[in-house]
Amino acid sequence: MKKSILFLLGLSILTVVSCKKDDGDTPGVKNVVTLEQVVKEFKFLGDDAKIKNVAISAIPDLSAWVKEYNAIPTGEAEKGKAGILGKRYVNAKGVETIQLIKKGLIGALQLNGFNNALMRGVMTDKPEARKVAVDKAVKYILGNYDPANPKSKNDFKAEGNAFGKYMMSVASSTKFKDIDKLIYKTIKDAKDNANDKKKYQMALGMLNHYVTTVVAFRGVHYMAGYGEKIRQNFNGENVHELTEGLGFAYSLQFAYNMQKHGTFRLTAEEAKKFADVNLWDEAEDKSGNSFLDQQSKKIAKMFGFLVADAK
Repeated sequence: MKKSILFLLGLSILTVVSCKKDDGDTPGVKNVVTLEQVVKEFKFLGDDAKIKNVAISAIPDLSAWVKEYNAIPTGEAEKGKAGILGKRYVNAKGVETIQLIKKGLIGALQLNGFNNALMRGVMTDKPEARKVAVDKAVKYILGNYDPANPKSKNDFKAEGNAFGKYMMSVASSTKFKDIDKLIYKTIKDAKDNANDKKKYQMALGMLNHYVTTVVAFRGVHYMAGYGEKIRQNFNGENVHELTEGLGFAYSLQFAYNMQKHGTFRLTAEEAKKFADVNLWDEAEDKSGNSFLDQQSKKIAKMFGFLVADAK
């Protein structure tokens, strides 16, 4: 009888201890990083994976986040205190800073390079230069591509191409099924119509729209879906996924709006709010009208889909 009681007591203690752990995994070693190192992780860009190709306006934010990440202590995280949450390193607001940096670079590096190349194509009257501009722009989002032999999601992942990987995820959605094929088609249309300025620019406009839609769709997917999940379970993995959404949303300040020349989808001030959100507070806000709820609806409307489409 005593052995049974001790066994049950021990089982109860084990259950309590197991529940207190985030996901049963030991936190990874947090090495000191530099912004240069993180940029070089976009290895598919080759020589273009350099700080000089990162949007100048984003450098202060990215540099501050690198410094913040390196200073996160190894103690347990709690509201208002940076530390370890499960196996993730989060800041005092519960945001996984390293993911904010990496996903923010989808905009500050990939979209920035993409935009700059497209603008060079728009500005030139030389057909061959227009084709070169398209190829340069496409390199920033797809790397070396072959429409006849398209890459898989795992191919993009192995190359370190964040945009390509998420493009394939969006391509499997109901709302934007086969958006990868539409992107390849507009690339071809732009190059085939390099002699016709109007048709060329129309093709670039569609290419830009599809590319920025991928970023917006994934941002809403993570923010809306995992915004709900952190209210149920504020753990490292849910915060990890949600932070990806914050990085995507931050990137929309580099999503050029060709329908409104000279403007981007979000201002730098609007984008910075996603990095500054307090996830501990968001987890406690079950009104259905929190910051993440509002912003998910705003971005979805901006790109012509519903929040439900992205979940």
